[in-house]
Amino acid sequence: MNHKEARARIREQAAEEARKDAEQEVLLERRLRRWKRGTISVGIALVASCGAVTPFLYGYPLHDRWDAIGKRILLLTMGLFLAFTYTAGTTYTFWSYLRAIKKIHARFAPRAADTQRANKGD
Repeated sequence: MNHKEARARIREQAAEEARKDAEQEVLLERRLRRWKRGTISVGIALVASCGAVTPFLYGYPLHDRWDAIGKRILLLTMGLFLAFTYTAGTTYTFWSYLRAIKKIHARFAPRAADTQRANKGD
């Protein structure tokens, strides 16, 4: 294998690696978008359920129905809080991972200028 063939093979491998890196980033961005939507949805449900508990508290008009309805809404609110905590944590994890991957790709991926310089040396 001569020098030109080796450089061509290296360029092909670099292009393939760059394509895989881009595909990975797109996949992670899609997954992050889904988790963001889920976090927002669960957050809205949590806020709504917190608001729904208020009329059943002491001093409000529906307090006499606390045992029948209010406690169930409160349990729903507590469950939504746990779900919101999980989705927010997962969203943060994906966001942090995507940011780190982009940094790594920007720092270590072969750049177009490096490839052009290598081509001029042929």
